[in-house]
Amino acid sequence: MRGDRGLSNFDIRHRFTLSYSYDLPLPAKKILLRGWQTNGVWTFQTGRPFTVTLLPGVDNSNTGLPSIGFGVVDRPNVVGNPNLSHPAPDRWFDTSAFLTPPFGAFGNAGRNILAGPGFSSVNISLIKNTMIREGLTLQFRAEIFNLLDRANFNLPDSFLGSPSFGRILSAGTPRRTQFGLKLLF
Repeated sequence: MRGDRGLSNFDIRHRFTLSYSYDLPLPAKKILLRGWQTNGVWTFQTGRPFTVTLLPGVDNSNTGLPSIGFGVVDRPNVVGNPNLSHPAPDRWFDTSAFLTPPFGAFGNAGRNILAGPGFSSVNISLIKNTMIREGLTLQFRAEIFNLLDRANFNLPDSFLGSPSFGRILSAGTPRRTQFGLKLLF
């Protein structure tokens, strides 16, 4: 598998984002029912690509340690299909599909040949605007981020030789709720 057959660096194959702002059509006669609004941003996407490499600092190709940072480290050989039909955080890809090449050789693993976990987030808010007088409005806000409390996992450990190779060790933020009161003038 060479890099030309893999995913590009910023290739997220599918992404859907919906954002909205809606003034709720409630009866406007009573002050408690006037001025309500809901807003939201919903995002759903497939996973980001990543590259499997040897541990940083390992100069298996005997070309000298990389000096320009990540992306220039040696890669392993691909000896099987690394994709799993049901990846999970404890085993995101088949780690046995990668081997360290013989010393002095470059590995054949391409760049960005695997994809990480997808991302899903539903953020919503409910806002109540109350006009106190002309040019002075009190705004109450209730906002919920990651409403569905979905675990959005980060990329797995992609360093062959690492004790956690192939495992996902972290995730994004869980559901968060915040309230606010704002005086607009």
